[in-house]
Amino acid sequence: MFWNRFPLVRVLIPFIAGICFALYFQLTFILPLGLFFALILISYTFIFILQRKLSYRLRQLPGYVILLFYMCAGYQLTVLNLNTNNPNYFGRFVGKKNFSIAMLTEPIQVKEKVCKAVVNISDVRDSLQWHPVLGKAIIYFEKDSVSQHLNYGDKVLVCGKLAEINPPMNPGEFNYKAYLKNRSIEYQVYAAQHDWKFLSNHNGNPFFAWTYKIRDKLLKILMDEGISGDEYAVVSALLIGYTDKLDPELIKNYQGSGVMHILSVSGMHVAIVFAVMNLLLSFFNRMKYGRIPKALILLLFIWFYAMITGLAPPTIRAAAMFTFIVIAKASRKRTNIYNVLAASLLALLIWNPYYLLDVGFQLSYLAVIGIVALYPSIYYRYAPRYWLSDQIWSLLSVSIAAQLITFPLSLYYFHQFPNYFLLTNLIAVPWSAVVIYLGMAALVFSWVPCLSVVLSKALTYSLIFLNGSISFIEQLPYAVWRAISITTFEMLLFYMIIALFFVYLVKNNKKIVLGGLAMLVILSVSLSVHAFQAAHQKKIIVYNIKKHTAIDFVDGNRCYFVSDSALQSDVLKQAYHIFNNRCQLKTEPAKSLPINTSSFLSFNNAFYINSGFVQFAGKKIAIVSHEIKDSTAMNVDVVLITHNAPVAIAALRKHYQSQLIIFDASNSSLNIQKWKQECEALRIPYYATADSGAWMLDVESSE
Repeated sequence: MFWNRFPLVRVLIPFIAGICFALYFQLTFILPLGLFFALILISYTFIFILQRKLSYRLRQLPGYVILLFYMCAGYQLTVLNLNTNNPNYFGRFVGKKNFSIAMLTEPIQVKEKVCKAVVNISDVRDSLQWHPVLGKAIIYFEKDSVSQHLNYGDKVLVCGKLAEINPPMNPGEFNYKAYLKNRSIEYQVYAAQHDWKFLSNHNGNPFFAWTYKIRDKLLKILMDEGISGDEYAVVSALLIGYTDKLDPELIKNYQGSGVMHILSVSGMHVAIVFAVMNLLLSFFNRMKYGRIPKALILLLFIWFYAMITGLAPPTIRAAAMFTFIVIAKASRKRTNIYNVLAASLLALLIWNPYYLLDVGFQLSYLAVIGIVALYPSIYYRYAPRYWLSDQIWSLLSVSIAAQLITFPLSLYYFHQFPNYFLLTNLIAVPWSAVVIYLGMAALVFSWVPCLSVVLSKALTYSLIFLNGSISFIEQLPYAVWRAISITTFEMLLFYMIIALFFVYLVKNNKKIVLGGLAMLVILSVSLSVHAFQAAHQKKIIVYNIKKHTAIDFVDGNRCYFVSDSALQSDVLKQAYHIFNNRCQLKTEPAKSLPINTSSFLSFNNAFYINSGFVQFAGKKIAIVSHEIKDSTAMNVDVVLITHNAPVAIAALRKHYQSQLIIFDASNSSLNIQKWKQECEALRIPYYATADSGAWMLDVESSE
């Protein structure tokens, strides 16, 4: 009887199971259409004809058949969304230089050296003729005065070779290939200035083009009001979802303090817009049939706002959820929040099953579920006597509920935990609401001279306070617990413990505590085993980072990082390519050392480095980054050639007798190709990180 109150949840669970089945096993087989009709027919037959005639033991059979139908539906939709199952997909033209006609599906993104555009490929020409095709790709235009002004709906002719997006080339590195594949993008092409030509504009959806123009107009108003720098970056992200101007240091502060969610337009932002519009349209409540036009206007404005802010998955989630709430209120039906959540999630997954893989989408729904499920139990544990203390406790309860249910997933993806999240949310959440209200007012009244000046000043100072307070909290001692790594199994254990905790809060059954303690013991054992393994590991990792040399020597929880000086000063590049691997290996902050350190350094009798020679755990490595002048012959285990050292392999062998020669990504592709040919001629084993990714050696297992 419990599940009878949540019919849409009962549908959603097998539907998601079908999606997960297709994604996990990477299946491409499309189920026959007749199978669906058969399942539907059998389901309704069981329900309306046979259910009463079945024996008691078989009464659950109709339900299982229906669950199977929804599971198959989830599987089928996921497989049908695969590009490879579309007969007109342009993938068959990949690998050769062709002419392609492409239309920009969003405004151009101006980077440091290129202009990036997501495009729909409509036609491809091979050596014989033009072929109509379908599919998305990324074009990197050479940055110039023309490419910087491309916009949504512009059509271009590109001559180039569509290439598959590379998978991650380092352990633990962000999988950009999978990220784009979940957005139906699998190929990219670089277009130099002479490789493309502008064809026409205004080819996209007129409504989307209009929303992009509105967004650009709103951004221009904010700039004209004198808002700039970090304040402009934050307010444009808060109000409009425009994140291109966010500084990496600013992102680090918001992430470290646990309030990164306020910089992405999601539930809170849509709720504020909904509240404002609901108040402005309250006069419809006095009309006999006013609820219908009020609901239509609310829905139009909510989705218009979602489109202006870029239709990011968290924004779509919030808009979809409020859509079902508005429809339920307009129809005067009582709503169950779990069914509303399930309905919005089901609708979005039917539209695009790959939303399920979006991290923001996952965290957004989990946060809402946590607030709905846990907030009442947490809030009513304490009864504040005064209004202010009640408001503070209510906000803290919301923060605890959301953080409790999202922190395992945050640890799994981002490897950090904000220790002062309660303090930050107590300041940032209400103050960000103030910023949103002031920002909306500044936009609406920008045409009123005196009032616009007052509002823009108030908005600027409120943004300065918001950024300053978050930066201050992030810099407090022990503000962030970083470099945390948990496995998928450990993350699931965390969620099982949270689920048992929720059941205990609802039913107050002490037997549940025993189950929670059992899960906690299993989790502790798993964490301890991985900690023990990390404490006894010895690894050498030569990373693949373009134009750089980067080597980690891991001795238990200690890490010695040898790299060129340019990479040592580039913290962001290290974070992108290296940080996640160190988290997974559970190392302490690395000791950074230059490649050609001239003095003899020793660390705990395990690691030695001197002028390009490294000895670690019994392994000897020669790092060759310049011409060899010393004629002394030496036996080493590995020779690493870096930074286009002017050496020939035959001459190198006279100085170093090694088991392997490695070429890292600091070398040019031409030099690597030349050295590979020389190695093959001399039958010398080699490894090129540009071809095969990072080179890794588990020292203990190799001995």
